[in-house]
Amino acid sequence: MNRFFPGVIDYDGRMSANYPSGRTLSTEAARIWLESVSPFVPTANDARIVDLGSGSGRFSTLFAKSFRAHVVGIEPSMRMLATARSGGQAANLAYVAGAAERVPLINESCDVVWLSHVWHHVRDRQACVHELRRILRRAGYVLVRGTFGDRLDGFPTMFHYWPAARDICRQLPTVGETISTFAADGFVIHEHRRVRQMTCGSLQEFAGRTKLRADSALALISDAEFLQGQAALEDAASVQQVPDPVAETIELLVFCAARECR
Repeated sequence: MNRFFPGVIDYDGRMSANYPSGRTLSTEAARIWLESVSPFVPTANDARIVDLGSGSGRFSTLFAKSFRAHVVGIEPSMRMLATARSGGQAANLAYVAGAAERVPLINESCDVVWLSHVWHHVRDRQACVHELRRILRRAGYVLVRGTFGDRLDGFPTMFHYWPAARDICRQLPTVGETISTFAADGFVIHEHRRVRQMTCGSLQEFAGRTKLRADSALALISDAEFLQGQAALEDAASVQQVPDPVAETIELLVFCAARECR
């Protein structure tokens, strides 16, 4: 098993090709996350949502279709950007190359910053938070969706078949560490919600995704451990008579500037 650290995953390699299929949002999951984000998106036509670490564009595309807002996907991987752009873009969606520690946007230019399973990949998290404070408009919000090292009870199916993946995830930043990093730059935690999503409709569908290894934890365990878990999952899926949805619970941390929280 490899250790996790920011930069260990090569998103310009096979991950860029596998991510869209391996990490696609189910219809139910998309609905749940839109409901979670919607209260923080202004209804004004000039509202701007930044999808920081937008990857293959799954949330950028969803937000552009669902909200009357300008959406900017910012991503450091050229291959992931190419994958995102290959699907076509809505008129209110743009993709830009950039890093979390140096966001290519002017001061106070966005209302919502969304980071989905990105926080643990950021090399300099304090620099990132400083940039978020710079680009956020008054009364804006930062939404951090992801897995944290001290909240690992939300992935029972994955960790059942790949216990080594839990050991990888234990190395991720904790909720407390994250809140402290944001607090150092004047942010306060506005809300901490645990969002339960239906990731897949059956074990068979889940196995079709996991075989792509488009997940940091699965990418970092040994090939032998991965193949053993994948074989066990596929065996269980083959005898499942009635499809049983695979549910996962993902953390959502909502931050705002201390003086602007409402």
